Order: sequence, then C-alpha cells, then structure tokens
Amino acid sequence: MNHTILIPNHIRGRSIHNQVIPTVCNIKNMLNKLIELQGNFNELKQWEKSSHRAYNLEKIQLSIMAASEEERIDLIRKHILSEDPNDLGGCCIDIYLVAYVAETYGTGKKVFFDYVLKNGITEKEGSAQAIWQVGKGDGVYLGILNEDGSIKDWNFIAAWIKGVK
Repeated sequence: MNHTILIPNHIRGRSIHNQVIPTVCNIKNMLNKLIELQGNFNELKQWEKSSHRAYNLEKIQLSIMAASEEERIDLIRKHILSEDPNDLGGCCIDIYLVAYVAETYGTGKKVFFDYVLKNGITEKEGSAQAIWQVGKGDGVYLGILNEDGSIKDWNFIAAWIKGVK
C-alpha cells in the first residue's frame, strides 16, 4: 500500500457508489470490435456501446482508429485524466472502485464483493461480478491496476484524484 496518497471514495465530487452500472463488456473487446467495424459505432452491440459511452470515446475515436494498441492505451489514459469524472460512465469508474477497495480494505474478489454488497452498490452477486470483471480487466489492460486489483500506476491515480492532466 502507498500511504502517501489518500484514496477517497469519490473522484473530484463523483461518488464511486452511484451510477456504477454493471456490464460484461471490457474496453479491450470493445476497441477490437470498433476497429473491426472500421469505427462504425452504430454496428456495435448495446453492451459495447455502453463501454464506448462510459469512456466518452467519441471525443477521441478518430485518433484511436489510427493508433497502434500501445498508442490507444496511452490515448485513453490521457483522455480519462482530461475528463470530468462526473461525465464518465460506470465502466470507467469501475476501475477506480476496484482500486479504492483493494487499497482501503484489501485485494481480491471476495473483499470487493463484500464491499459492494455491504455499501449498497449492488444487491446481486452477478452485478458485483460484472463490476469486478470490468473494473479489474479494464484497469489491468490500461496499465492502472495489478491483477489483484491493487494500484499499479500510483501517478495515474494521483493525477485522476487531483484532476492534473
């Protein structure tokens, strides 16, 4: 644990307990599908559209389409930091929620499930699983989290909390 950074249960006024909508679509799969469809958002499945909207990718979609996978990851990370957390959807905020629970209460799926169920984020284990899967999966893919949900990139988290670009 890194005790030099306080991990609040909100990001610049955006509660991590509200509007955390579970979905099973991760950003990596959605990006691969978007590229396969040559950027045609309308051809995405509903759950893929939800992931796309959660990250507000319409603002950077042209850049994403022209980028390598490594460049896409970097573009999305910078984009997350540039956005008001209140404008980001559940899939994106799931990353922070997983990090918050891991760093505040402990790592692992069981600790995470206990937290989201006890705090009324969801009442269903299936929804807790979806939030965990997307938050951890997207966080690992973007290089923000470790496999156990703990924070890998403390500089990113600090910048996200403070709103520093």
